[in-house]
Amino acid sequence: MSSDFAFWKRSAGDPDEEVFDNLAEGDTSDLVVSPDVLRFREELLTRWPDVDDVLEPSRFDLEEEPDDAGKYVLLTLSVRQLDYLPEILDMAKKNGLVGFSGVAGEPI
Repeated sequence: MSSDFAFWKRSAGDPDEEVFDNLAEGDTSDLVVSPDVLRFREELLTRWPDVDDVLEPSRFDLEEEPDDAGKYVLLTLSVRQLDYLPEILDMAKKNGLVGFSGVAGEPI
């Protein structure tokens, strides 16, 4: 069992749920590149190297769309990794990111 959480800085005006659904389909066209997303991504990987396996865009994805690293972070956290969530949310807030929970179907 796992839970999906997405984070980004700004979108072109779509509601958070629509942005999340678009990310699930691989559509990042409405998202803006931000150094805050890049910083958040690096902080995640530094703090919890094991999230590399559940982090999107993956290294493979970034070979095709390198700008996506600055557009969003999508995490599919296992039950064990859900313990990270309070700190992840604090890190996202510190970086000024918007979040959405796929499980709850609402902004976080």
